[in-house]
Amino acid sequence: MNRFQPFVLLWLLSTCVFCAAQEASSKGALSERASREFSGHDYAAAERDFRELTRVDPSSVAAYAFLGHALFRQQKYAEAIRPYERARELEQSGSKLSETDHRVLMDQLVMAYGLGGQLNRVYKLLDEAIKQDPEYPMNYYNLACAYAEDNEKSKMLANLSSAFQHNEHMLKGEQIPDPRADSSFKKYVMDPDFVRLMNKLGYK
Repeated sequence: MNRFQPFVLLWLLSTCVFCAAQEASSKGALSERASREFSGHDYAAAERDFRELTRVDPSSVAAYAFLGHALFRQQKYAEAIRPYERARELEQSGSKLSETDHRVLMDQLVMAYGLGGQLNRVYKLLDEAIKQDPEYPMNYYNLACAYAEDNEKSKMLANLSSAFQHNEHMLKGEQIPDPRADSSFKKYVMDPDFVRLMNKLGYK
């Protein structure tokens, strides 16, 4: 009986290696398909496959982030919060997104909370984001939106001004939205102080 043990052990090891390789290949194929679906704007299919990817690989910070994005793009804002927060937890435990992907994650999470009226969460997240990433203009812009919703005009104007002071640090290919066309600032469009700031920023 003992003389067969090395052969059996070798067979078990080769089987384990084959299974691991097969699992990695399957995971890679699933990730590629989900990414293709997301890029092709098939967000329902991307949601399904990114959700499966989080089940297969629960340590994948990118899978949770893009599951949140797929939900957000379908206007499932409340549902997007949970995978976004899970992505943040994984980042805090060591798994990191790129700087751009992290910024997008925070932008979307802030908006998801804001659209749900959870301004306390918005303030807390943006306070953290500004401490960690003080050059990113959308942190200030999003904070200005929250203050506008909260009728804090002076704080809104100060943060809107700060956003444009950091304009050169916007994501590549992106620009700060025109505040005059943003529903968050609708009530201030004719406000003299808001108009004065818009003129100062080059909006006529």
